[in-house]
Amino acid sequence: MAEVLHIATAVDEAYLVPLRVTIATLKERLRPSLRPVLYLLNRNLTDSQLDSIRCLVETHSIVPDSVTLESLPRHSSFPREAAFPLLLPDLLPKSIDRILFLDPDLLVLDDVGKIWETDLAGNLAAAVADQAIPLASSPRGLNGRRAGIPDDAPYFNAGVLLIDINAWRADDIAKKARDYLTEHNGSSDFFHQEALNAVLWDKWLKLEPRWNLIASLTARPYSANDSRAIEHPGIVHFAGKFKPWRIRVSSPFASAYYDALARLGERTPSCNITEMLLGIYDRYLRDFLYPTEQLLWRSRLI
Repeated sequence: MAEVLHIATAVDEAYLVPLRVTIATLKERLRPSLRPVLYLLNRNLTDSQLDSIRCLVETHSIVPDSVTLESLPRHSSFPREAAFPLLLPDLLPKSIDRILFLDPDLLVLDDVGKIWETDLAGNLAAAVADQAIPLASSPRGLNGRRAGIPDDAPYFNAGVLLIDINAWRADDIAKKARDYLTEHNGSSDFFHQEALNAVLWDKWLKLEPRWNLIASLTARPYSANDSRAIEHPGIVHFAGKFKPWRIRVSSPFASAYYDALARLGERTPSCNITEMLLGIYDRYLRDFLYPTEQLLWRSRLI
């Protein structure tokens, strides 16, 4: 009998198409000895919307109750679902002791069983150091908001996160992260990701960079590149504004993404004028204007 690979994500209806790509490409490369089961945190997906995911993978829809929703911290730049990972210890079945949390905007290019079998060695999570914010002291990192964290502490991207969920329960990690967000009252740059970095800064294990390559920062002239990660990508993460299911992007992984969309019978991007301009910027101008973009990003103007 195949071992169950427990996966969790949180989406609204706008992310159903990319979630289908994430799950379909994950299954295409997953070893036969693992059976994926998805725990889908959401607020109001319809049965037909859930069926679009259920046709790909065994899916358990988890809808937080109104009291739980009202208790979650909020951020003006993020949807309510962004904080849902902080509910995992409370909402997942108690029989689960390990969960692989995945953002829905991924392209999986290798067997995630290699992540699943990672020995956490006493750590509470495993993740990849963020390409844009590699250290706690980096621009838009923790910015000194939590005392006792060294400036050179690595900062992780929470889009691919292997979690020892029993240890999170025992150490009350999710509550500590929610308290951090409440304490800083919407001033955190990357919301739940920043909060988890603040409470897990010395309790997480580094995965190889290939397991969370930021698509807009990989194999581009303006980026420092890990050649092994590029030659052997595991997961590509379309974080940020350049979403390939909405706009035509310039990433070297774009064609693989569009191929995955086509295999699912999904349409290639049909975008509005703002998205069209973003696509033009990414394909033709970004390599030249990236220093200006970075200046605006570090100044929190974009």
